[in-house]
Amino acid sequence: MMGNSERLEQALEKMPLVAILRGLLPENAEAVGHTLVNSGITVIEVPLNSPEPYKSIRILRDTLGERIVIGAGTVIE
Repeated sequence: MMGNSERLEQALEKMPLVAILRGLLPENAEAVGHTLVNSGITVIEVPLNSPEPYKSIRILRDTLGERIVIGAGTVIE
């Protein structure tokens, strides 16, 4: 089984771009995630200063699972 850092490295080798979804609303998360994946972008960050970021991260993780590497950004603590 591949670790998180290996998954991130492998995803960035294929597409060296991170989608930073600043201001993402949870109700848009699934559609935005599918659009990104269908465009070849599989590394996604949701900044924690976005509205309900944990909900958006959970939706992306639950709907796109192993197809993406998802993380939080703008982490202060």
